[in-house]
Amino acid sequence: MENVENEIRKSFAQLSALKKNLPNTSEINEKYVKIFHKEIGRLVILGYKDLEEFKIPENEITPRPTFYSPETGTEYSDEKFVDRELMLMQLDAVLTFFQLGSEKIEIGFQSRN
Repeated sequence: MENVENEIRKSFAQLSALKKNLPNTSEINEKYVKIFHKEIGRLVILGYKDLEEFKIPENEITPRPTFYSPETGTEYSDEKFVDRELMLMQLDAVLTFFQLGSEKIEIGFQSRN
């Protein structure tokens, strides 16, 4: 049990560091997505199967247009990228999932005692 908790803490730390250190660009290189997916994979193995839905969809990881001419059309980069906003949204979702799991959540009405 302690080993599982330690692995979860490692993933949480890695995801927090990833969020804090993402490049401040509008598009994020696929290498950061791979780090994110690796940590999601580790958490899935540890029993958090629901986290699969937080992965960045493959169709959102695309090459960037690098050149256009009417004669040859659009040329694209060899590297793939994802929008920064989407990456941050998914990172926040996973981190929030764990933060909410450690708090008592009250839903509904409370009495006025």
